[in-house]
Amino acid sequence: MTRRLVLQPLTQAAFAPFGDVVEAPPPGARFLLDQTIGGTDGATQPRLSFSCSEPWALPLEATRMERHNRSSQCFAPMDVARWVILVAPDAGGRPAEAGLRAFLARGDQAVNYRTGTWHHPVRVLDRPGRFAVLMWTTGTTADDEEWATLAEPVSIHPAEPV
Repeated sequence: MTRRLVLQPLTQAAFAPFGDVVEAPPPGARFLLDQTIGGTDGATQPRLSFSCSEPWALPLEATRMERHNRSSQCFAPMDVARWVILVAPDAGGRPAEAGLRAFLARGDQAVNYRTGTWHHPVRVLDRPGRFAVLMWTTGTTADDEEWATLAEPVSIHPAEPV
């Protein structure tokens, strides 16, 4: 059986249990993430990467999630239309599937996942999208990320028209 989730607009209030939503500050202002970015437990080497993702169509199906148990991870769109975020709280080292949330992000919204937040890999909509990604690493992939297969697939759908 497949579980169905409907995309919700990405807001700081709704996303707060999973991390930060970063939106462009007004002219002359600055937004800092200095309290919520970084690594622990040996993840002391910053890694800034750049990626380009091909577009996907809705509905999306998710079967696996990942997390970085030693680092926050910030996705900053460089050239993106809309993108999908699927997150879950942790339940004993696995995604808490009852707490899955799906968000629709605008191209001008970045997110910073808290350390240990389960999330699905980036999926962009509409057209290819480019991101800058900042995280901290121990220097070995085996120590920096974990993967979990969901008990049942999740189908992510657009919000229903009003």
